[in-house]
Amino acid sequence: MRKKIAIVASEFNKEYVDGLVRHCQRELRGHPALTVRVPGAYEIPLMVKRLLKRRDVAVAIAFGVIWQGKTAHADLIASAVTNNLMALALEFDKPVIHQVLDVSNEKQARERCFGKALNRGVEGARAALTMMKLS
Repeated sequence: MRKKIAIVASEFNKEYVDGLVRHCQRELRGHPALTVRVPGAYEIPLMVKRLLKRRDVAVAIAFGVIWQGKTAHADLIASAVTNNLMALALEFDKPVIHQVLDVSNEKQARERCFGKALNRGVEGARAALTMMKLS
C-alpha cells in the first residue's frame, strides 16, 4: 500500500489558503495526496487526528491563515492549533507539518501564500516528503 499525504486546509481566509494548497499540490505531483477542507484553523487539529488514525496516511500537512488583530483571539487560536498539532504528531508517531500561518498584514500573507521565495505551501510539501523518507 502506497502511503498518502493528508492535507488539511481551512476554508477561512480561503483565497490565501487556496494559494498554499495549490502550491503544495503542485510540489507533490506524482505522490498520493488527500485534501480535506475544514471551516477554520481551530478545526484543523480534529481533522488531522481523524486522518492520522488511517493506516494509509503517512504524514499530514496543516494549512491555514490567522490574521493578528486587536484582540487576543488570534493568539488563542494560533496557540491552540500549534499545541494540538504537536501533540498529535507525538501521539500517532506520524509527522504533522505545521503551516497554519500567523500573519500581521496583507504583504506577509501574499509573500507566504503566493510568493516564490517564501512560499509556505511549497515548504510544507517538501517537509512532508522529507519526513516520509525518514519514517
